[in-house]
Amino acid sequence: MIYENKNIEKALTEMGFEEFTDIQAQTIPLIIEGKDVIGHSQTGTGKTAAYTLPILEMIDYDDPKIQAIILCPTRELVVQVKGEIDKIGKYVPRLKTVSVYGGEPISRQILSLKKKPQIIVGTPGRTIDHINRKLIKLQDIKFLVLDEADEMLKMGFKEDIETILENANKDRQTVMFSATMPRAILDITKRYMKNAQHISVIEDEETNKDITQYYYNVNEKNKVEAVARLLSIYNSKLTLVFCNTKRKVDDITNQLIEKGYNVDKIHGDLQQTTRLQVLNKFHSGILDILVATDVAARGLDIKNVEVVINFDVPEKAEYYVHRIGRTGRIGNKGMSLTLVTKKEMSRLDAVMRFSHSPIKKRNVPTTERVEAVRQEKEVEDITNIILETNLSVYDDIATKLLEENEAVSVVSALLSKLAKNDVSSKIDEDINEDVSKSSRGSRTSNRRESGARERGRKKEQGGYEGKSRSGGSRGGKTNQSDIRFHINLGASDGLTPSKFANFISQNTNLRNSQIKDVTIRDNFSFFSTEPIHEATVMKKLKSVKFSDKKASVQIANDKRN
Repeated sequence: MIYENKNIEKALTEMGFEEFTDIQAQTIPLIIEGKDVIGHSQTGTGKTAAYTLPILEMIDYDDPKIQAIILCPTRELVVQVKGEIDKIGKYVPRLKTVSVYGGEPISRQILSLKKKPQIIVGTPGRTIDHINRKLIKLQDIKFLVLDEADEMLKMGFKEDIETILENANKDRQTVMFSATMPRAILDITKRYMKNAQHISVIEDEETNKDITQYYYNVNEKNKVEAVARLLSIYNSKLTLVFCNTKRKVDDITNQLIEKGYNVDKIHGDLQQTTRLQVLNKFHSGILDILVATDVAARGLDIKNVEVVINFDVPEKAEYYVHRIGRTGRIGNKGMSLTLVTKKEMSRLDAVMRFSHSPIKKRNVPTTERVEAVRQEKEVEDITNIILETNLSVYDDIATKLLEENEAVSVVSALLSKLAKNDVSSKIDEDINEDVSKSSRGSRTSNRRESGARERGRKKEQGGYEGKSRSGGSRGGKTNQSDIRFHINLGASDGLTPSKFANFISQNTNLRNSQIKDVTIRDNFSFFSTEPIHEATVMKKLKSVKFSDKKASVQIANDKRN
């Protein structure tokens, strides 16, 4: 990309920018001209760069005052926007940015604000806190940006936003970006913006044409199995799974872990530091799958998501558009897969009417089809390794294995060792559900059966949680060659199998699938992993803490516990 400011051009080239998106091409010249701008575009169209580039060009780096304030709906989006600004301004001399949001010690932010940054990125509530402390002064700002304005209003920030708008420098330039344009947004634009230029790059609520959309009729009890089969078929590098409730997120995450998937979760009940750690792992590819609620994922700028799976049809049709907007971003192809029970069909109809987009019906693949695709993929992966990787370091052990065993047996054993460690119950039959009108006559009896199944499932969930505290385990059986570790943390310290696995993963960068046979006792716990990770585990867990208790790790003497 050729850009007039060479310091910015260098950063854009490193970031892989090739050309402006529609929203960038139409809004950047207007912002540079000094006009107020309303950008109406979906998530993932490059809005952050659309306002960042002009701001970096136009602020005075010799002026110690705060010159730009960018308001975002969530803490996660604040962190991501600041990170994007820092990347674009990587080679801009004297650029200083600060993020302010709840869930982080305010003292740390106070120290950062005293270093006289030019740009503040914050949530409305925490920004107001710092304004009241007179650490952020509004009378000198040149730019005020409302990013994801509709989401901020939905989350109850209307009063905070209006307070900031009313007290900010009257000569400022105001820029707003929003995926939807409800009446409340239009009221704000009329009251607080001057002859704003309205730029829209979407029609109504149409979904991105680069996203392929399918739905599958599945009984609720078979949805996790359906997810597993679809993950195997599409083999996405990064997959987002959306659920309607926090409890469902917890439940689905645990079930996918049992199936051996490298998965974690975010929802509103998790601590902010945990949510950011999980997002960073997902961004960097340490995690393959992220399970989330709509609220926790609002405003997230997650790049390279190839597949979005709607485990539930969202309760509001507009949420569907926001969910699948996490894939197919800035010209990339994406896929949306929605699991639909009989009682969710009316919601799906509402989604299709709202999004002006047909969603094609497909059948969940059979286990035979899944196995055939898996084998094809393994053959392809292994062939690529043979062609592209220097394998000479393994020649001696390969020769020894082939001298003592049949070649087919050696390859089969290695494939078995690499196989996903699935300890969940298996479902082999066809799980597609008939939702034709003729099948709905027995809806009442089906509801009774569904209620009984749900009550049984809740009992199982309660039993699982109880078992984890009294010595239950999760994960696959330990291979004889695996290393077994003992840690002086247990149920009395607040550990559950899920928390323990997350603790290990966060401190060692082991994938969840590499953390095996977790066992929780009252005062200590065990887990196993492959010998290659022994040094990492012993080093990384040597001096870390869990709930203010210092961890002590050693190799377990009795592998049977």
